[in-house]
Order: sequence, then C-alpha cells, then structure tokens
Amino acid sequence: MRNLSLPALTAVLVSTAAGAQTAPVAVPYTVQTQPGARSGGGTVNDVALWVNPADRAASRLITADQNNGLFTYALDGGEVQAITEGTAASVDVLGGFPLAGGASASLVLSANPTLTGLVPYVMDAAADGGGLTRLSPTASPLDVGVSYGTVRMARGADGSIQAFGGLAAGGLRQFLLTPTDGGVTATPLRDIPAGAVLGLVVDPAYRALYVAQQGQGLYRYGSDADAGTTGTQVVGLGDGGLTSVGRLALYEASGTDGYLLATDPNANTFVVFDRRTLGRVGSFQLVQDGGTDGVEQSRGLVAFSGPLGTAFPEGLFVAHDGVSSSTLGDNLKLTSWGNVARAFSPPLIIVGQQADGGTGQDAGTGKDGGGGVIVNPGDQNPIGGGSGTDDDSGCGCTSTSVPAIATLGLLAMALLGRRRRS
Repeated sequence: MRNLSLPALTAVLVSTAAGAQTAPVAVPYTVQTQPGARSGGGTVNDVALWVNPADRAASRLITADQNNGLFTYALDGGEVQAITEGTAASVDVLGGFPLAGGASASLVLSANPTLTGLVPYVMDAAADGGGLTRLSPTASPLDVGVSYGTVRMARGADGSIQAFGGLAAGGLRQFLLTPTDGGVTATPLRDIPAGAVLGLVVDPAYRALYVAQQGQGLYRYGSDADAGTTGTQVVGLGDGGLTSVGRLALYEASGTDGYLLATDPNANTFVVFDRRTLGRVGSFQLVQDGGTDGVEQSRGLVAFSGPLGTAFPEGLFVAHDGVSSSTLGDNLKLTSWGNVARAFSPPLIIVGQQADGGTGQDAGTGKDGGGGVIVNPGDQNPIGGGSGTDDDSGCGCTSTSVPAIATLGLLAMALLGRRRRS
C-alpha cells in the first residue's frame, strides 16, 4: 500500500472533519397553541408573528389555514380570532404601513387560493374582535386571478414596501406595494423563474432573497428589482445536512449577524446557516420534555430576536407541528430563542447577551458540516449585492474539530519520524 504524503494526508483529514455531519440537538418547547374546531386537523400552511408595539407580551401569531383562512393566537397559546374568508396558503406581516390621515399600521398579506390573489389586512391592537381586519374590504385581492402558495414582504433600499409571491404554478413575482385611497395597490416589478417555491425570506442588510425550491434546495437572489433573475445555489438537497426544504426564517442578531433557518420536513429538523457566510452551523429538533410529541412535518416557523414580555425575554422560536398527538391535529409549538441557542455548543447568539467564548461569532464558523456552496452575501457577491460588508469580525476559520487536529498532528509526527529513519 502506497503511503500518503503529509500534504495529501492533511487534505484528507481536514476534508473529513469539515464534512462530518453532527446529529441534531434537542430543544424543549414550553408553550403550544390550542386550536379550535375550525383551525385544527392538519391544515396549517404557514405562520407569522405580529409584534405589538404598545405591549410586546400581547403580540400575536397568525396562521394561514388551508381550509378556513386566518387565525390569530396569543403567546400563551390561546386562540384569539378567526377570519374565514376562504382558504389561506401563506401569510406575512410588515409594520409601518401608511394609512389615510397620517396613521400607520402593520400590513398583513395572505395568499388566498379561494379569492385567487394576495389579500391585504391590517393589524390594530385597539380594534375589537382581535385586531385583524380586511384592508379596503370592497377591493379585489392584489393580482387577482393568480394563485400564490407563498408570500413575504420587505422594505426596499429606498424604504418602499415590496412583496414577493411564490406562484402556485412555479416561479416568483415581486411587487411594489403603494397605499392608495385607504387600500393598497400592487405594481409588478419582475418575475423570477425559480421553480416550485416552498419558502421565502428577505435579508434586508444584504439585499438578499432566499428561496426554498422544491426538489432542488436553497437558493439566493438579489432582492432589489433590478438585480436580475439569476440565482446562486446556497445548498442542494443532500448537502449541508438538508434532506428536504420548506419554509425559511431569519434570526437578526444585529445589522449583519444572525442566522438563516430552514425547515427540513423529511428529517423533522430545523437547519441553521450562518447569516454572513451561509455555511451550515448545525440543526435542531423541537421536542417536549421527556421526548414525546416532538415537532414533525413542519410547515412554518418564526425566529424573533427581541424580548416579548416576561414569557420570552430572550426572543422567540415558533414551529408548526404537523402531527401533534397532544392536540389531535396540528398546532404551533413555542420556545424561547435562548433555549435554541444554548442547545448548541458553543451557544448561538442571543440578542442582548454575549455568546460563550467571545463576540458571538464563535456561535458558528459558517462551515461546520461542510455542504453546499459558500456564498459571501456582501457587496462582492455578483448575484444581487447588498449593503452588508464582509469584514474580519466574522469567523472565517476552518471548522476542523479538536480531535481531528490532534490526530493530524500525531500522524504528521509519525510520518516525519518514518522519513528520518529511512
């Protein structure tokens, strides 16, 4: 057998250590929703979080129900409101939408297959009946006659409000949303041929649009309307510990730090990618204490970095559970983001706290687990660009484990010893 040279042996060991997949960590959930008769039974397609600006503890979760419409829940799990205007395939919330008379409210946009379009609502904490009301009730849905399976909103670099819709027939459409006469109009900006879209999220700092494409994996496009229609694959299925891909979420730890999270419904896990490098940090499963009734077949998630009252002072993670044995249907499971962060070693970033080991960048090297194309989401990325810059504050080190380094050193010494004896 031919002996490997030291450089060749080094390459093999580093590649093996960097490509090794770690098992998902377990995170306990602390609260679950108790859906009513109309909002249960395996029908939830998506979830969004509305943060109450007057009282964060009174924030609401909004679910898109494929049989009934929209439902809102308090953070203690109780159902608050039901709006049964047909079906709902997806839902998203964006604050600061201008209304008539100089007021503003949070805009809620629902992809509604029954009404074949995007239906706008507003969330008002002072309103009777729960706060969610149809915006301009007599107006037709936005882009009426088109069926959408996914919708997300974001602010453009110029402060404009934009929407991204995953067409049920495949591909993406981007809109400019403009308030008008107590309602809202949608002006198409571009169409992107992105295949079957299961999940969307926009990273405003890096001007990036992340798309979960069915059977393909995770892709990145520029979020600006003039960014073109060519995307870059961040990770394909089978790479980076991703066996399937569904909904996406962004945990914003600061202007440029944090995590991109993707559901892996086939594996019943949530895969965490570093926001700066898009390298895999690890994965986790949401389980009850004792290991029963864990989240399965998830079709929605939320990751929020700010405090939400005394129940969730370290932020919030929410996941849809497609098979909830405790409620005999599907529901939402809630836990503190701190529970998620401390399940990893070293811990992930928690906003307002410094992760063990230093600046919080040690929460993941961005390359643990190998897998996929490492894309710099800053200005040097030719696909879309962005306002974020890549500096030396993020960890760019090689993610070789300590045992691998020790083994490499011992084998290197052995090889050198053999050479000297020969």
